[in-house]
Amino acid sequence: MVFAQLARLCFVVLCAGDACKGAPASTDTMMVVRTADTTVVAACDALAQGRAWRASRTLAPVLDDPARRTPDVVLLAATAAAEWTGWTEVNALLAGQPWLDTLQAGRGRVLLARAALETGDDSLARVHAEASIPAARDPRERARRLVLLARALDRLDMRDSARSTYILASHALPSISDWLLLRAAALTPGSRARRQFYDALRLAPARDRADRVEAQALEAVDGDLAAAAKQYRSEGLVAQSLRLRAMAASSDAQRAAVRHDLVSIVAASPGSVAASEAIAVLDERFPGLSPGEELIVGRSLALSGPFPRAAMLLRRAIAAHRANVDDRYRYAVVLRRLDRHREAIAQLAKITAPRALAADAALLRARSLIELDRDAAAKKLLRTIAKKYPHDTAAAAGALYLLADLATDDNRDLAARDAMRSLAKRYPTSDLAPTAVFRAAIIGFVHGKYRAAAMELDSVDARYSRSSEGLSSLYWAGRAWQRAGDSVLAVNRWNQLLVRDPLSYYSAQAARRLGETPWAPPPAVDTFPVVPAVDSAFQRADALTRLGMDNEARLEYDAALAAAGESTPRLLATAAAFRDRGLTTRSIQLGWKVIARGERDARAYRLVYPIALGDAIVAESRAARGDPALVAALIRQESSFNPRATSAPGARGLMPRVGQAIARSLRYPYWDPALLYEPDVNLEIGIAHLRAALAGRGPVRALAAYNAGDGRVARWSKKAGTDDPEIFIERIPFAETRDYVRIVQRNRDLYRALYFMPVSAEQ
Repeated sequence: MVFAQLARLCFVVLCAGDACKGAPASTDTMMVVRTADTTVVAACDALAQGRAWRASRTLAPVLDDPARRTPDVVLLAATAAAEWTGWTEVNALLAGQPWLDTLQAGRGRVLLARAALETGDDSLARVHAEASIPAARDPRERARRLVLLARALDRLDMRDSARSTYILASHALPSISDWLLLRAAALTPGSRARRQFYDALRLAPARDRADRVEAQALEAVDGDLAAAAKQYRSEGLVAQSLRLRAMAASSDAQRAAVRHDLVSIVAASPGSVAASEAIAVLDERFPGLSPGEELIVGRSLALSGPFPRAAMLLRRAIAAHRANVDDRYRYAVVLRRLDRHREAIAQLAKITAPRALAADAALLRARSLIELDRDAAAKKLLRTIAKKYPHDTAAAAGALYLLADLATDDNRDLAARDAMRSLAKRYPTSDLAPTAVFRAAIIGFVHGKYRAAAMELDSVDARYSRSSEGLSSLYWAGRAWQRAGDSVLAVNRWNQLLVRDPLSYYSAQAARRLGETPWAPPPAVDTFPVVPAVDSAFQRADALTRLGMDNEARLEYDAALAAAGESTPRLLATAAAFRDRGLTTRSIQLGWKVIARGERDARAYRLVYPIALGDAIVAESRAARGDPALVAALIRQESSFNPRATSAPGARGLMPRVGQAIARSLRYPYWDPALLYEPDVNLEIGIAHLRAALAGRGPVRALAAYNAGDGRVARWSKKAGTDDPEIFIERIPFAETRDYVRIVQRNRDLYRALYFMPVSAEQ
């Protein structure tokens, strides 16, 4: 008996022995696996769900058993490894296999060609790509293999062969022929000959790229650096133009002029993309910067990074007495970024004028003292700042605010409350004033001063309603009035919240207080308009991605994004297409535009609050006895479901605060940091990390620990009133962590409503 199940990457045929003789043959677009092994079927199912790493792990015991390690299984394992970019594993599985050119229409040979391209072995990629072509069973698949060959030839500088191969492939791949012809043009000598390719282009994104291709060809093929420099400049690529001018310069005067222009770009827009590009050209073409140039570059890098180099260059300038007081301040800021607080303190202490900068420097010095746990010295300095700079609102208010924070750390809440109220009274225009009043009121609430707290919170909403504390003060005013015995005013404040911002964390909390369900968008099925132009664009991008032509795919995506706003149907269709491909940053961007146009049902909000691997989230969460909605909410905040997300410190993937130690505890066969970009891997170890954070505590403290660490949560938990999870949140001293916990909690409610289950009033 033969039973077939269609999956994304394989067609499973459950059969054994003679029954397999009647199974369908493989095709070039579908892998057929003939097996009676349920483990292999499970691996195929995992691939169908987008869980390539799970498929690899599932197949591991099968591969270890010679009786079960059939060629089909080996090829399936290599296919799974390719999906999570495990090219070393692909080579280990397939290299030297006798069936490479016969099994599954030579699919194994194609995988080896891709692996060689991805790992930079272009000669081997050429060998495998050439060998794969005869086994292709239809013209389109043959053309796709020709593209692999053309890419290898291109990298090997075999331009004529690569050009003719791209052209040959374009005949059988009409949907992406423009992009293949552009690649051919980039390898063609002579502007007139290239013009024939440009004139044949039909797609707007490809036509828009032609001028850039012309500049690249003038440089790389024709060797006409002057013409290429002119073309790059016309494209707005000034740094690239100057790079070629430097290469073409035949005299010291010409080189000096280019160098001057590059330095001028850095000086005019420090920290910008243009400045970074100019610095790269300076490093490439003019190694050994002058002291003056080092200072200009250091000023720019202090804004954009890399910060270690910025620190080195600014230190040199200061030591050579070329830097001014602003440069010393920049240097100290960079040192703080690098957690070199002792050095930062030494630099900041030397800044005594001008008065405004000296005040800022003193406040930063106090912050570094606090980072080093030198609280006594920090308090002394902060008191000095408040007395010495009473007319500097930012410095004096900042000093009072930090003193109040330190008082709460010492469990001197009432002193902290007095300091916060004093700050707001003396500096009512300070950015810190609304937060100071709010936090003073929370302390009052904790210590039973309910009526006073309620009145203070009402004053925040009345005076600073547009501040970051507007919604929080309204919610807590309701709680304070309730405790003070005035339920009418409490209900009034909470009802105001529901109207003002139904999506907020505080509105959800208010709804629960009122015995209502937190707001959720009206139900709607995920059906989207069919827009042929959008479908065609994304089909082209899909085809380009499968061929490794990622730059061209990105250009298609950019064009689709730019054209999305032409109509609401096109906006919806484009947003859905981005979401369905895991390009959630773009789908969220467009989803908000959909909502702004009045589409406020669940369909629209699912664009803004997407989910990937939904079945896997449910399965992994429940296996860990967790809440899938909380996991989805956490992923939304960490990475917006973008598996390629990388934070500034280098954390990667959907749930990036994880790594090798957790992978080891899960008994992964080996570890590569790149695996954190694989959604399946990142999800599994992210949930394990969250489960550890949840152990022995509720979700509020777990989220705070996930963001700020266990040690800080332990310290914050010692503050008065923090047995109440809502008060714990408000007493977190870090605004980033407070916002993080609030947002994830609100996201959890939305994910429950959009994907999992309605939120009851009791929850």
